[in-house]
Amino acid sequence: MSGFLLRWLVAFLLLAATYNPTDYNYVTWAQANYETDKPLVIGIGVMLALALLIYLVAAVRTLGLLGIVLLLIILGLLGYILVGNGTLSMEMNSFNVWGGAVLLSLILGGAMSWRSPGKIKAANAKKARSTSKTAGKTAGKTASA
Repeated sequence: MSGFLLRWLVAFLLLAATYNPTDYNYVTWAQANYETDKPLVIGIGVMLALALLIYLVAAVRTLGLLGIVLLLIILGLLGYILVGNGTLSMEMNSFNVWGGAVLLSLILGGAMSWRSPGKIKAANAKKARSTSKTAGKTAGKTASA
């Protein structure tokens, strides 16, 4: 499985575990069990929040605040166009919730997979240094022989 697909799958599962239109999600479970299992509900909620925070920080670092705002504007316009054409409805139904989860997970998975130009330059420089060291050692061995 490629890196992007794995990151997207983890993001999708994380969002689906947090909330989805079925009864099998954290929000529904937490509302039903808060009074009886308060420490467990809070603990799992904190773990889900931390995992979501990791993905959100990666998205902000990758896209920047301006990039996220522009992306939200583009997605808002896309939604406006789809509602205007009658493809989507404004009511809260399972199709809209799953579609939103897929869109958000694609954004989060893409942000986790995206390498900034600074990281690419650093990786290329590191590779060039290791290649030049190896070439220097090889040249030294042939010169001494």
